[in-house]
Amino acid sequence: MASGHDQGIELALGQQVQVAGYPAHVRYVGETHFAPGEWIGVELEPAVGKNDGSVNEHRYFACKANHGLFVRRMVVKAAPQMPEGTEGVEPGPSSGVQFADCIAEDMPVERVQSSEDDEVTEVEEVMVPTKSIRRGGISAEAMRDQGDQWQPPVYAKSEEQTQQLRRVIESSHDSKLRMMFGNLSQKGLEKVVEAMFQKAVCKGETIIKYGDEGDNFYIVKSGRFDIFAYRNIQQADDDLTDASARMVKVFEAGEGFAFGETALLYNAPRSATITASEDSEVWCLERKAFRELVIRASEQKFKEYSEFLKQCDVFEELDVEQIATLAEVVDEEDFNTDEAIIQQGGRDSNMFIILKGQAVACIAGEKGEVQVKTYAKGDFFGEIALLLGEPRKDGRANRERCQASIYAKGDVTCLVITKDVFDRVLGPLRDFLKRNLERYAKYQDAIEQGGELREAPEDDFNMRKEKEEQPEARRVEEQSGEQDEPRPAPRRRLLKKADRAHTVYNVKIKLEDLDLEDEDAEDKSTKEETKESHRKAEEGEPKQTLAERVEQDWKKPQLVEADRAFAVPKSKYSVFGGLRKGEKFTVDKKVIVRTEVKSLRDGMEDLYRWSGPTWLKGQIHMAVVCQKGQKSAADPTPNQDNYFAHHVGPIGLYGVCDGHGPFGHLVSFRLVQSLPHFIASNPNWGEDWGLCLKEAFLAAQKELIEFAAREGFNLEASGAAGSVLIFEGPSIHVAHIGDAGCLVGSWNRHDSRVVYGAQDHKPDTPGERERLEAAGSEVRQVDVESYRIYIKGTNFPGLTMSRAFGDTACAGVLQEPHYHQMFIQPSDEFFAVIASDGIWEFIDYTKAVDLTAKKLRLKGPREAARNLVDASRKRWAAYCGEYCDDITALVVKWNVSAKGADTSTNHEFSVAHPE
Repeated sequence: MASGHDQGIELALGQQVQVAGYPAHVRYVGETHFAPGEWIGVELEPAVGKNDGSVNEHRYFACKANHGLFVRRMVVKAAPQMPEGTEGVEPGPSSGVQFADCIAEDMPVERVQSSEDDEVTEVEEVMVPTKSIRRGGISAEAMRDQGDQWQPPVYAKSEEQTQQLRRVIESSHDSKLRMMFGNLSQKGLEKVVEAMFQKAVCKGETIIKYGDEGDNFYIVKSGRFDIFAYRNIQQADDDLTDASARMVKVFEAGEGFAFGETALLYNAPRSATITASEDSEVWCLERKAFRELVIRASEQKFKEYSEFLKQCDVFEELDVEQIATLAEVVDEEDFNTDEAIIQQGGRDSNMFIILKGQAVACIAGEKGEVQVKTYAKGDFFGEIALLLGEPRKDGRANRERCQASIYAKGDVTCLVITKDVFDRVLGPLRDFLKRNLERYAKYQDAIEQGGELREAPEDDFNMRKEKEEQPEARRVEEQSGEQDEPRPAPRRRLLKKADRAHTVYNVKIKLEDLDLEDEDAEDKSTKEETKESHRKAEEGEPKQTLAERVEQDWKKPQLVEADRAFAVPKSKYSVFGGLRKGEKFTVDKKVIVRTEVKSLRDGMEDLYRWSGPTWLKGQIHMAVVCQKGQKSAADPTPNQDNYFAHHVGPIGLYGVCDGHGPFGHLVSFRLVQSLPHFIASNPNWGEDWGLCLKEAFLAAQKELIEFAAREGFNLEASGAAGSVLIFEGPSIHVAHIGDAGCLVGSWNRHDSRVVYGAQDHKPDTPGERERLEAAGSEVRQVDVESYRIYIKGTNFPGLTMSRAFGDTACAGVLQEPHYHQMFIQPSDEFFAVIASDGIWEFIDYTKAVDLTAKKLRLKGPREAARNLVDASRKRWAAYCGEYCDDITALVVKWNVSAKGADTSTNHEFSVAHPE
């Protein structure tokens, strides 16, 4: 038998081998859809397994027949020579081998929790267990022979140190701490704190070395650590001398961040090297204490879920194995008083079971909402959409299949069952649940007979909450009849974004209090200046209205049709927005998709799902909403926003371009084609991302100017802001110019926050103003905290951003982007929103996280993007009346849990159905 990882074994189909001591036959050798690298599909002997993912009656994952287990080559051993006279002996594991331990060490099994890691590992969550044996497998080594005799160590600490450590665990931005310790009781947490000891680490000292055995779990008290790992861990495992398998810096762990848990959880060698980049201090929890205190708590949580689910009437028909499966894959979510858990008529694909608290069901009627039912612990709701596969119905539209809104009555905690879990685990309950459909028809009768009426809710809980906090004067004004009196046409409030981020109900400055010059007059002046500029540039040509010019442009395919010369090579999936005549307010932008991936029609949208290489442990889900605004009744231009998304190998490339000016739609359409092309073809692609993005932005500007000159449209007062995000694990790279912002946030239940937000390039920003004025342009204040750029001595063009594509009239306007890089960990539950100013005008980054994080957890990027767009449009209506900017929101959600889901794909993109 070969040594090492047995790389020397020649495997052939049908060959007898051993896997963790169990006899098996090789049925498959090669690449798989669920993870990169070589995998071996083996058929177990009948005495051991059923060849359906189960071993000795324990189900590990679902698979095709005769592929009993998928394993790495390293765990496949040559079959030993059988001594004479041993034929017929029942096969079993070799001495000292525990199959569950082997699975935990060598197989990419779904983990105890979706906790983050210090180490880069291969793609996980490809196998869906249906029993809690995994938990025993992970913790068996640590707890073997321990029983109840083990006592955790206690290290003396001052009261200040104890409180500091507790605060770090409970409030750190490293969400893995709350994931790992969230199941602990207060007493359990106290034991963890008592068992941790402090250690000083000098600059340059390596605290964890690749390949070593795990000893401690660490939390950074002070200082900073660099984490190095193999970008492709499979290459590193196969041949450590391979030049392509090189270690790279994948993360910087500062105060409050943790590392070292993976090797302890899975009894595996360290797969990262971690070195102090400055003198530092860490809190340490030794291996045995970590396993006993942390893993036992996870086991206890699993048992609590199992016992709770057994007590729920709806699950009486499930057997023990199905209950265990369900306990493994349910999620937990909290709701505040009066928060809508389910919105009538909304789109949802979850079933909810109340774990703590109460909720009420209400159905909308002509006089408001009627409360028809109260839910308590153990009750469930939300099954209708799962059973029928359609949106929740409005009671008046379909009484036989109506659905209610469900509101939290006080603080409520629910277990959440997704549609994938429902379809796979709860099949036996379909008939039982369908019988409950009749009760909603009976509830509808309560509306006609009267009942407890509730005020119809706002569509968004956050807006309702803000309304309750509005100033008294504003509330009185709204409740009086004065708002029905004729008022001047509303116009855009020029407030700082911190104020715009709040709903209109929180406005502290009244429109009539602002001493502002008439916007119409300014617009007329600007238009006259523009016309004069065009007359000078086009002497002898007849005058054209903008509507006539736009109509003329549709006759030029080179302007309004996609240019194949800008295709991004090797892109698995490419999408961007097209141009379309006659777009009206809220109409979705035309979609151009280039991919071999087949789509699935879901309502008015298409879902594209595919498998691709990824550095993350979870899946990547994306969605985009791009809709026409309403600038005036006579506005002839199509939607001037645009977007793009490309997936090239493990790299995701996303961007939004926000056009402005008479030809802004042409500018943004050209940029969403040329900019990703220049990025992907740049020689610094994948090497020096900062230089790659800078050169690509400048190349796109150069090509845009040449294109405009060739096709005869003026860029003096037309241009676009642009924001680009590139994900190449473990790095996120952001480059932007203008006011098309980019947000990176956390959607984790315990840690929803802003991680990074791009700052607008404004003319009054220090450094920007000096550069513009040195170049000969004039920066002028025109409103409250509002500055514009003009050609000196004129009222033209009045540009509001100091960096933009196009906009050639003003000297000093740059196309060089601001570049930012950040690192994320393999399990970080992060998301990004790349959006036009239609979103960011009245919603700041903190508010965007508030509006988006829970939607992402419960409904995914598609509904989160639409919710963000709807919230923005309401704010535009409140501030600006009929005027509304074009709105685009591209949402990327990383590390989507694969619990109960089809793991044959790990990418999903939702977009409006192409016409």
